[in-house]
Amino acid sequence: MPTKALLVYNPVAGRSALAESRLKQLSEKLAAVGIVAELHVVHPDRGAEMAQKLREKSLLIICGGDGTIHNVLPDAVNAKVPVGILPAGTANVLARELDIPTSMDGAIQILGKGRTRLMRLGKANGRYFHLMAGIGADGYIINQVGLSLKRFLGVAAFYLTAISKFWSYKLRPFQVDLGHSSHTATFAVISNARYYGGHLLLTPHASVFDDMLDVCLFTSTNHIRFLSYLWGSLKGNHLTYYDVIYEKVRRIEVSGDQSVHVQLDGEVAGHLPMKIVSDEGRLEVVVPSSATDSGH
Repeated sequence: MPTKALLVYNPVAGRSALAESRLKQLSEKLAAVGIVAELHVVHPDRGAEMAQKLREKSLLIICGGDGTIHNVLPDAVNAKVPVGILPAGTANVLARELDIPTSMDGAIQILGKGRTRLMRLGKANGRYFHLMAGIGADGYIINQVGLSLKRFLGVAAFYLTAISKFWSYKLRPFQVDLGHSSHTATFAVISNARYYGGHLLLTPHASVFDDMLDVCLFTSTNHIRFLSYLWGSLKGNHLTYYDVIYEKVRRIEVSGDQSVHVQLDGEVAGHLPMKIVSDEGRLEVVVPSSATDSGH
């Protein structure tokens, strides 16, 4: 019996639109590995329709980047069906965390022959995230990135915006309560995953399969010092810096100036204050059959 799936896609994810001809080809390739997929466009006003369709399916396939995955998370958790990823977005960090190839053909083969694992999610003020919450400069920069620039340049749009906007951004200190300790920071990454922005290992000990969140706090108020943070992150030694704090916890409360921006999974998510937890709920995801249950 073929697997009945709902293929949720963002027609403008990444740097090229998902044309009708590509969708037809995608459906044919899925059918070749035993998956019959019904198409559904990601749209905030179509959540109820998506939930109804998922009741009749045994697999949810998300075709897009981390932004698309983030927007579908509530429905994916509620549906309680396995989730498969077809990377097609500006950033595909979760795919990298799960060892899913960025090539569509390779990802489809995993949907047909892979197995499932349970991954943990985070919640920030009740909103799910699968990768990270960023507080401070990155939240501000993401808020400044234009959609047209993002589509044209992809991930480079974030770096270009960071170069042009960061130096005028005021590094406002905020308080981070980790339960057993409290710290003052000007930039915080509270992460469920190792990778940040595609390539930086800001939280190298994190895992989407762990029930802990990794907290990396940068405490300087000096813009030049942030260049050192960036260099250290690229070299993998920023955790040894005297003004960088790294811990694993399950619950974090962040308070401070209400103008401080927050982003979740690269999406604008408001301002402080924030209560962030490692959620008790889990998401069943399709991974390569060769993946081990230990490590990543």
